[in-house]
Amino acid sequence: MKKKSLVLLMVLCLLAATALTGCDSWGNNKPKQGDQPNKQEPKVATVEVVLYFSDDQAQYLVPEKRNISIEQGASDEVLAASIIEELIAGPKNKELYATIPAEAKILSVKIKDGVASTDFSEELQSKHWGGSAGEGMTLNSIANTLTELDSIDKVQLLIEGKKVESLAGHADTTVPLERNETIIKK
Repeated sequence: MKKKSLVLLMVLCLLAATALTGCDSWGNNKPKQGDQPNKQEPKVATVEVVLYFSDDQAQYLVPEKRNISIEQGASDEVLAASIIEELIAGPKNKELYATIPAEAKILSVKIKDGVASTDFSEELQSKHWGGSAGEGMTLNSIANTLTELDSIDKVQLLIEGKKVESLAGHADTTVPLERNETIIKK
């Protein structure tokens, strides 16, 4: 009986030792959830862009240069969406005024044949301050900012994936918006 107990005790000790030493390294080489094996971090490039914001009288657009970081080799659609996000964030220059409500979001940008279809969340319209001057500043700000890119000649405004007749009741937004040089303060 003593031999059986001694053998059983030794087996249990061996199992315990194996379990304790083997636990530390178990699964260390397995990829964890969310890991992407051998994937390198994307290289980031800094791009200088020109954004257009309103002056204090809502008469002119004033250019503001800004450096943004974007994945190297990103498409113009990705770049355009990043530029719109910067436009939504508003000007850094305290003498300039935002042209897009801060609550608005850019949902997507698609570029085809020089026309950038820019799809915004409904807050672009529902949170807009209105007025013909305010509406003009918003539309011209978006069009002039995006047409700074060589691949974009015009901008089609969409709200939640659909064309709207007007942003605030004063301008036709069913047709693509063109760049307006006359409104830029020199």
